[in-house]
Amino acid sequence: MKRIITYSLLVSALSLGGCAKFLDTAPTDFISPVNYFKTETDINTALAGVYDVLGKSGTYGRTFHFENDQSDEWFDSRSTVTTGLQIGSITTSDLTVSTAWTLLYSGVARANVFLENVDKAEMDAKKKSIAKGEAMFLRAYYYFLLANNWGDVPLRLTSTASVKEASFKNTPVKEVFDFIVKDMETAAGLVGESSAYAYNSRVTKTVVWGILARVNLKMAGAPIKETERFAEAKKWAQLVIADGGHRLNPDYANVFIKMCRDEYDTQYRESMWEVEFNKLATGGQEEEGSIGSINGIGNTDRLFGYSYGIPHATESYYNLFDPLDNRRDWSISPYRYATVNSVPNSKVNFTSTEIYNRFNAKWRREYETAVPKNVGTTPINFPMLRYSDVLLMFAEAENEVNGPTNDAINAVNLVRRRAYGVDLNGRVIKSVTVTNEGSGYTSIPTITISGGGGTNMMLLPVISGGKVIRVDILSRGVGFTAAPTITLSGGGGTGATVTATITSPTEYLLPAVADKAEFRAAIRKERSLELGYEGLRKFDLIRWDIYVETMESLANVIRLTAPSGYKFAAVYAQNAADARNVLLPIPSSEMMLNKLIIQNKGW
Repeated sequence: MKRIITYSLLVSALSLGGCAKFLDTAPTDFISPVNYFKTETDINTALAGVYDVLGKSGTYGRTFHFENDQSDEWFDSRSTVTTGLQIGSITTSDLTVSTAWTLLYSGVARANVFLENVDKAEMDAKKKSIAKGEAMFLRAYYYFLLANNWGDVPLRLTSTASVKEASFKNTPVKEVFDFIVKDMETAAGLVGESSAYAYNSRVTKTVVWGILARVNLKMAGAPIKETERFAEAKKWAQLVIADGGHRLNPDYANVFIKMCRDEYDTQYRESMWEVEFNKLATGGQEEEGSIGSINGIGNTDRLFGYSYGIPHATESYYNLFDPLDNRRDWSISPYRYATVNSVPNSKVNFTSTEIYNRFNAKWRREYETAVPKNVGTTPINFPMLRYSDVLLMFAEAENEVNGPTNDAINAVNLVRRRAYGVDLNGRVIKSVTVTNEGSGYTSIPTITISGGGGTNMMLLPVISGGKVIRVDILSRGVGFTAAPTITLSGGGGTGATVTATITSPTEYLLPAVADKAEFRAAIRKERSLELGYEGLRKFDLIRWDIYVETMESLANVIRLTAPSGYKFAAVYAQNAADARNVLLPIPSSEMMLNKLIIQNKGW
C-alpha cells in the first residue's frame, strides 16, 4: 500500500545503532541534528525513519509473524530444517534474533534523536505535538517488543555522541514496563484522532489506547503478574469501544482480502494499525514484507502469486474450530491449487484426513492486485491491532476484575456473531445438502445461486460415477436473510438437486456463565480462533504462563496423530517446550560489546 510518508529519504541519517553496537550513535554518514530538524519536511522525514523499523524483515516484514510466533497453531512444514527460531532450535548467535534486537534498538535510537530535536523545527505547533506523540509511542512500543522477547533489557532514553558509552546494565523488566506505560499514556494525549486519516498506518489515539490494553494485560500476566493491571487494561479497551470509530467488518475474510487488494477499510476501520508495505510501479521494492509469500497457500505460479506456503496448520488448531465457524476455512486453507482439466490454479479441496497438509491461508495472493507479483515479497500490509482484539481484551480484563459480566460476554459474542455470519444484515450458509445425485455427469456442473439476499457464497460440486455426490462450501457468504435457491446445469448430466440452510441468529452465542475460570478458558480459545497467525499466540501463551506446557502437549499430540510424513513436527514443538524459550537469548554480538549486560537464564 502507499506509505504515509516516504521512508527512503534520510533514513540513513537516522540509522543510529543499525550495526552491531546498537548504542554507537556517531556513524560517519550521519547528518548532524544541528543542521537538520528545521522544517516540517525535516520532521516528517525523520518521523518516517522512526516508523521504518516496523517494516523490516527482522520485525513485521517476517520475523514477528513467522519465526518468532512458534505456537500450537502452526508448524514449519520443511522436514529438512535443522535450526531456526521457528523450530525452537537456536544459539545465542542466531541471526534472526540478533537482527530483531539490533533493529528495535535502532528504532529506539532514532526516536531518541527525534525527541531531542523536534522542538527546533519551525512548524505548526499542533502538527509538531502530534509528531512528538507518535515518536514517543513508537519508542515505547519498541521497548514493549524488547521487554516481551528479552525480559530485562537496557533502557536507553537519550542519544550519545560517544562510542565509549556502549555498555549498559539490564533494566528490570518491571521498570521497563513502567516506562512503556508512562510514555504511551503521555503519547495518547498528543497523537491525532483516527478519523483524521484515510489510512491506518499512523499511530492515533485509539491505537495507543488499544496497545495500552495489550501492555497492561501483559503486566497482569507472567512474568510481572501485577494483577491490578487488569483494571487498567479494561479502562483502555473500554475507551476504544466508547470512541465508536471502529467496528467489525461483517465479513471476516474481507478484512484480509482488503489487505491483499491494497484497500483501506474506511467504512469499518476494524484494522486499526497496520505495518505498511509498498511496491514501486516498476515492480521493484520500496519496502515489502513477506505476507502471503512466506505464508499463504503454496503455489509456484509467479503470475498468479508465488507462495512458499511454509507454515502449515496443526491438527489441534484445526480441531479447535467448529466446522461452521467461518474463520476456520479462511485462516486454514480448505483447498490447494492444482491443474485440473488443463486449467491451472484450480481449487482442489483437501480430504478430511489431510489436516497437516493445510496452509496458513489468511492472506491469499490470488487477491493481490499490485503487479508484477514478486516471488519472495509482497505489498500486503500486516495488522498489528484489530478491533476484534480490543473486544476480546476488554472481555478478558472485565472477567478478571468483575467475573463474567454481561458486558464481557456481549463483547465476545460480537466477535462470535461475525465468525458465524450472524449480524443485523443477515446470516451465512450453514449447510448444502444433495437431495438428488442425478446421473450422466462427466465434468463439474455449473452452480447458480439466487435469492436469499446474500452474497459471496462459493460452492464446489463433487462428482463420482456420473453423480453429484456432494457440494463443498468454499465460502459461506454473508447477508443471507433466507435460504437461497441453488441450481446445477451443464457437466453432461441431469437431475442433480441441492438445498441450502442458513444459520440461526443465536445458536452460536456464548451463554451466560457464572464461573470466572470457565469464561477465562472460553476467551483464551476465542483469541486463538479470531487472531490466529497474527503474531499474538506465543505472546498470549507466555503471558498466561502456559507456553511450555502447551508446546509439550502439542509435541505429544503430533507424535500420536500426525501422518508419518509430518511426525518431524513433534521435534520442533518439543524444542519450543524448553523453559528457556519464554525469552530469547541476548545476542552474542551484544554480549561481546556490552560488558555490563547479563545473559538470560538458560542461554
